[in-house]
Amino acid sequence: MAVGSPLLVRAGQVWAASEAVWVLPSDKSWAYSEAVAALQSDWPQAGRGKALVILNARELPTGAPPAAVVTLGATALRLVMERANAQPDWARVPVLGALLPRDGFAAVWKRPPAWVSAAYLDQPIERYLALIRRAMPRLTKVGVLVHEDDASQRQTLLKAAQAQGVRLVIGSVGAPDTLSGALRTVLAEADVLLMLPDGAVADVSALQHMLITAYRQRVPVVSYSPALVKAGAALGLYASPTQAGRQVVAMLKGAGSASSGGSAWPASRLADGFTVAINEQVCRSLGLDVPDVSVLTDALRREEGMR
Repeated sequence: MAVGSPLLVRAGQVWAASEAVWVLPSDKSWAYSEAVAALQSDWPQAGRGKALVILNARELPTGAPPAAVVTLGATALRLVMERANAQPDWARVPVLGALLPRDGFAAVWKRPPAWVSAAYLDQPIERYLALIRRAMPRLTKVGVLVHEDDASQRQTLLKAAQAQGVRLVIGSVGAPDTLSGALRTVLAEADVLLMLPDGAVADVSALQHMLITAYRQRVPVVSYSPALVKAGAALGLYASPTQAGRQVVAMLKGAGSASSGGSAWPASRLADGFTVAINEQVCRSLGLDVPDVSVLTDALRREEGMR
């Protein structure tokens, strides 16, 4: 494919760029490759005749824009945002960002138009609390840290806790140097600590400190990534790259174009799919008798009416 060409050639076929959906991974790592494989597998049933064109990492042709763009990760989203700001014919190209959390998306594209949305990696709060209730039914006081200025997150947590029949112990974090104090206050009362993907509360360097502190207090941690489970969290709940890729296809199925004013473009939403992970060594050390992953997964699916 020549850079700047309005035509795309794949497997002996030629399509105009306007008849294709471009997928732009941020790099060539395994997570992006898994998401791409899921997109390619599910696309024939959802593409409505449009070609799905997988670009190389950081490859973004300069010619005619496509029908829509799927970005995987923050770097790819930033490249597309810069193109939309710099090139008039890209200004209304529909964009669906995936494989990044909600705060990661907002950090790149602070005020996206209606035709720019995301399939967030973030799990619904209700699902986290349902997992805790199913896995550790005797632990009814759930500690969580929120940023002191995030009133919306606080209300979401309180509403979900009421629905799930658990009590929240909320700690407020302001400046970075307030994290340790807020964590100690929460751990003094909570039965379990829920760690959410919120960079405004704790950056990557603080996560290990949170895990070690909670473990020393014998408070199990429920986290949002498999890496944190390996690092010492008792449980994890997250969307795999394959699940994220499948959600992108589901969101694009039947989606309209930018010519419709963005009204038919899917709105951003939290993760549909989920994976449960257990650190059995940590659970044993804390005296937790946690059901198998398959049991917990089936219970959550039944509770949400999933197949």
